[in-house]
Amino acid sequence: MNIGLTKNNEILADSNKCPACGGNLIFSVEHQSMTCSFCGGVYSPEKLYLLSAITPLDQEESDEDDDDKHEIICNSCGAGIVADNNTSATACAFCGSPSVITQRLTKKFRPQYLIPFRITKEEAIAKIDEFAKDGEYVPHEFFKSTKNKNITGIYVPFWLMDARCEMHTMGTGYKESFKSKDRYLVKSDITIGLKNVPFDGAVNMKDDLMEAIEPYDCSDVREFNTSYLQGFYSQRYDLSVDGLSDRILARLQRYGKEAAAASLKGYDSFECGACAVTPDLQEQKYVLFPVWLMTYEYKDSVYQIAVNAQTGKTDGDLPVDTVKRNLRLFWYYFVNVLIGILMAALPAAFIYAVVKTLLGIYDPVFVVEMGGLVIILILLLKIMDSSFSRFSIFNPIRRVLTAVIKSRSGVKEKLLGNTDIFRGKRPLFDVYYDESYKAKINTEETFRGHESILADERRS
Repeated sequence: MNIGLTKNNEILADSNKCPACGGNLIFSVEHQSMTCSFCGGVYSPEKLYLLSAITPLDQEESDEDDDDKHEIICNSCGAGIVADNNTSATACAFCGSPSVITQRLTKKFRPQYLIPFRITKEEAIAKIDEFAKDGEYVPHEFFKSTKNKNITGIYVPFWLMDARCEMHTMGTGYKESFKSKDRYLVKSDITIGLKNVPFDGAVNMKDDLMEAIEPYDCSDVREFNTSYLQGFYSQRYDLSVDGLSDRILARLQRYGKEAAAASLKGYDSFECGACAVTPDLQEQKYVLFPVWLMTYEYKDSVYQIAVNAQTGKTDGDLPVDTVKRNLRLFWYYFVNVLIGILMAALPAAFIYAVVKTLLGIYDPVFVVEMGGLVIILILLLKIMDSSFSRFSIFNPIRRVLTAVIKSRSGVKEKLLGNTDIFRGKRPLFDVYYDESYKAKINTEETFRGHESILADERRS
């Protein structure tokens, strides 16, 4: 709330307005946020601060400058793309439906900047095939059939954000030695600069897919010129400012945790808990980024794979052949059974020998030799791993079983993980770190406890 004086020295209050309806906002003690009494909207102070710095663009009515373009709308999924008058479409680039109509532009289309296409369609198809080969369950027909594939070159709208971020984090740092681990409560106040952080502004584009093919090289950004659009499709940003602000805050909060972990060099490990971010937007640009988007229909489902048309980075969701997956899972469980049989063979043989000896069938010397062999193996494990703090026949057995189970669980996670969507990693904060801004870091630690690794082994 801004307070000022009129010429009659009357105190006036300029209240924050609701971004949705323009109503007055009040602070709710229950929600710890600003709430609108008219439409019920709830906004954090950080979000309101961010919204005040975002300027909407290209919301005016179309004019004669846009007469050389038209808009193609899909009647099935509602997606819309902009094209020049010499470019048409027979199918939707997002869902593959042929139910598309062409209409005149209703809103102005005038982005500020763009990055031109650098990857050709043929190169994009090769990138997609190379990407698909890493998927263990991709059906064979994916590489053979082209009739179900639809690849389109699209300029996707992005907001590029430059920001100074004040980040307040709290977490747990660990300093480990050979026998112990010390735990500290760590509070960090960090201010860093971020440059050219992109957020796609198209509702029908999958946000995690667009982030998976980042980053773009923004040194190649050009002033917007319609000549670059010839032969390609484009999108106008249609994401609401309110929806975009949520993503900005969430991503900057993630970057805050990454920055805190990276700045703490005196700990062997660090677990970041709470993180509050106050972004101060320095600049925002409305940019078109080039993307080759492929939609593929398999068993009544539509899959999407995107190629960064500047760098060639490829990611997306691949179709899964259930027969291939079930065969691999069957082999996984079969190997588990074999491992279980082998691990049970030695103790079973030893017990069998003891029983036979008690019945007078075997020589007792054989049982003693078997027992001595087991004890020698345990002692060797104890010598090689000093964390075996005291002799226990069950301790090494437990550790071996735990290691085997953990290893096999990892194999299963990997097998199932090959069916997950978007296998690429999202870029870390250092990709967008602004080196021209001097970072400020203030860290405070409080000792919380001493943990003995050997004591844990004794308790086990």
